[in-house]
Amino acid sequence: MTIHEFGKDNDKVIVLLHPSVVMWDYFEYVIPLLEKKYHLIIPALPGYDPDNKSDFTSVEEISAELEEWLNLNGLSNVKCLYGCSMGGSIVVRLLANN
Repeated sequence: MTIHEFGKDNDKVIVLLHPSVVMWDYFEYVIPLLEKKYHLIIPALPGYDPDNKSDFTSVEEISAELEEWLNLNGLSNVKCLYGCSMGGSIVVRLLANN
């Protein structure tokens, strides 16, 4: 899973999770607006990552991998988690894991 980051100098973190059948650049129109105030984390989910040809695994596995990445990078205080469709399922799983 490739993690794309924008606005790294900003303190407030927003994680955006794309829906199924589209790539991470689904958020291309909001990135320029949000990166001015927020540190954006936008993963290219397995099966939808043009830089890392991998198969979709599961919502649970992707959630665990993203959670581990956030913690390893000291980003455990996330201001907003957003996801719709498949991304929404991952958000629910992250919230369930606390």
